[in-house]
Amino acid sequence: MQKRKLTSLMLSAALALSLAACGGSSEETTAAATEAAASEEGGEAAAEADAAAKDFEGAELVVATWGWAEAGLKELAADFEETYNCTIVTDPTSGNGDRLNKLMAEKNAPTADVALLTKNYADMGKAEGLFETIDTSIVTSIPDLYDIAIDEEGYGPCYSLCRYGIMYDVDALEAAGLPVPTSYVELFDDQYAGMVTLPDMTSTAGPYLLVAMAEALGGSADDVTPAMELMQEKKDNINLWYTTNSDVVNAFTTGEDCITVFMDINMPSLIDSGLNIAWVDAEEGSFAAPATVNVVKGCQNSELAQLFVEYLICEDTQNKIAEVLNEAPVNKNVTVPEELQAYLATGEDSMAALKEFDETAINENKEEWIDTFQRTVNID
Repeated sequence: MQKRKLTSLMLSAALALSLAACGGSSEETTAAATEAAASEEGGEAAAEADAAAKDFEGAELVVATWGWAEAGLKELAADFEETYNCTIVTDPTSGNGDRLNKLMAEKNAPTADVALLTKNYADMGKAEGLFETIDTSIVTSIPDLYDIAIDEEGYGPCYSLCRYGIMYDVDALEAAGLPVPTSYVELFDDQYAGMVTLPDMTSTAGPYLLVAMAEALGGSADDVTPAMELMQEKKDNINLWYTTNSDVVNAFTTGEDCITVFMDINMPSLIDSGLNIAWVDAEEGSFAAPATVNVVKGCQNSELAQLFVEYLICEDTQNKIAEVLNEAPVNKNVTVPEELQAYLATGEDSMAALKEFDETAINENKEEWIDTFQRTVNID
């Protein structure tokens, strides 16, 4: 900031000298010199104000996040801490639901300043009045984001996203002489019986998978009957309904299962384990699990929290998201390293192709779906 202002001062001074050298009148020269001097004084004042605004005197900014994301977040935040003379304190409450419940319990006296949640849970938090709207005079990078990352009501944007789609073990399917599945509905076919692991209805992906299948079968988010009936009829064909990522990894590495609907960010770990894993964009559409960043209403460090939102979505930080978090950045000005483009959503076309859902309808019906699923599908 100071370098840019000093450059501006030098140009103003050069302009004044140029006017004199080119035969400008003394009045013109004096006016130019006066303008340059005024610019210098204003620039110094702005620089001082800017420097003062950036010093938060060691304040602690509490960020509620996933435990597995804690190390990556601290790495990303190192420059933020230095720039604003503050410390990022992470509150690694495990799941989205646990984190949201804690925010609700502390609504009148929040301990967190910033909350990181998947979009579905962030929408529930908005409905509960847990978050501040974004101050666009501070968070200026919103226009640089893909549409999928922008909250239409002015709350916290997405700072990264993962995709869910079909993954399969190439060698296992070839050994069984089976074709590659191309749709979620097809995963329930008898030919794949005992080979498939799918997300449980209590997981983030479970309701999305249900709605995607329902729509493909003529239903909707308000009528998932076609998909639920298929799950009930073919429940014995599904070997495992997973609730954690480790369930899938264990099933694949032991050879228990070889087909799943899973997040793209997990492909590298499966490949590193020696498996020949491939990705399929299902006919019903790959669906996103965007991660949002919100300022907690009534928090102790509101301005610093708004600055942190800007920091996470600005181009410089977004250029690090893929490598540090292994997730897709959402800033349109960012280029993802070539080796990561094989499995992360990158570019306008990939982002536009991601299936989106009516989050309100999902939140309104989710409890009923879980109850029906547990009574009729995932029966112990």
